Amino acid sequence: MILYRYAENKDVFDILSLDNENFSNNFKEAFYLEYIKNQRVIVAEKEENVIGYVIFNQILDEAEIYKIVVLKELRKKQIAFKIIEFLLNELKKNNVKKIFLEVRKNNIPAINLYKKCGFINIREIVDYYNNPKENGIMMLKEVV
Repeated sequence: MILYRYAENKDVFDILSLDNENFSNNFKEAFYLEYIKNQRVIVAEKEENVIGYVIFNQILDEAEIYKIVVLKELRKKQIAFKIIEFLLNELKKNNVKKIFLEVRKNNIPAINLYKKCGFINIREIVDYYNNPKENGIMMLKEVV
């Protein structure tokens, strides 16, 4: 069974490990601890191990998703979808009206996931990403 919950300090090493496996541009431990303290990280946990997470921020009635990742061997099992679903429910409780995110233009699986969750493309951002240099797509979901 997979549990979806807010991250705790004890989760930071699992989160950093997921980051190192999946991203070349990683946040530092202190960054995660600050976001964990402010309840801005949600994890998917299986057998006491973090298998995925989303990090986000909220300012007034808007939120932005910074990163979402699931363990490579557990992808395509609806875990990322359920993490986002959990996040959306939490943001609704906080009266969030709009959620933004950026994604690499060529990351079709992620774009399809976000569309399935109700996000729409709102604009392309030239040279948004490095390593490799690539355009980004800004996406938006309006929360009802």
